[in-house]
Amino acid sequence: MSAEEAKPEFSRPVLVSKIGRNGLSMTIRAEPEEREALARRLDLLALDRLEAIVEFREKADGFVLEGDLVADLAQRCVVSLQPVPVRIEEHFTQYFSENAPSDAELMQRAMEEGLDFFAEAEDDEIPDPIVNGRIDAGEAMVQQLAVMLDPYPRLPEAELPARRRGVTLNAEDEPLEKANPFAELADKFQK
Repeated sequence: MSAEEAKPEFSRPVLVSKIGRNGLSMTIRAEPEEREALARRLDLLALDRLEAIVEFREKADGFVLEGDLVADLAQRCVVSLQPVPVRIEEHFTQYFSENAPSDAELMQRAMEEGLDFFAEAEDDEIPDPIVNGRIDAGEAMVQQLAVMLDPYPRLPEAELPARRRGVTLNAEDEPLEKANPFAELADKFQK
């Protein structure tokens, strides 16, 4: 199944013809079944809230989507695997254009200009595509949420198992004494 055929878990398509010169504002909320599917997609333990107030505006070569995203969720602690409660409240901006480059075109440019192409590109240089005259505000929110997630969530009191067994992890502590198997052999041959 291609990306165009896959239906996003949280889809809120907006016809660009409805945006107009004055823009378009709306509040978007994910329903419980959508949040459950998104939690699976984003590898979350829970997604209790996902909503945003978004505003579309025309731009010379496309459209701008700005929003204030709010999410309440739980991620898995990388140390203890226990739930890490997270609240995200972030403003985001995303650009869309009918003339947006395809993924293949972006990769070609990156190969020609070097791997720093994506790091140096301004946000408005690489717009997302408008597909069939629509912008999917729900999928745009999910993409923004995915970028905002902590890649290594950790509970404040979580400790690595090695530290609990007395192993020191920083250079200021005394170094560990390791058993050297060759030292045992040397002792046997010296006797």
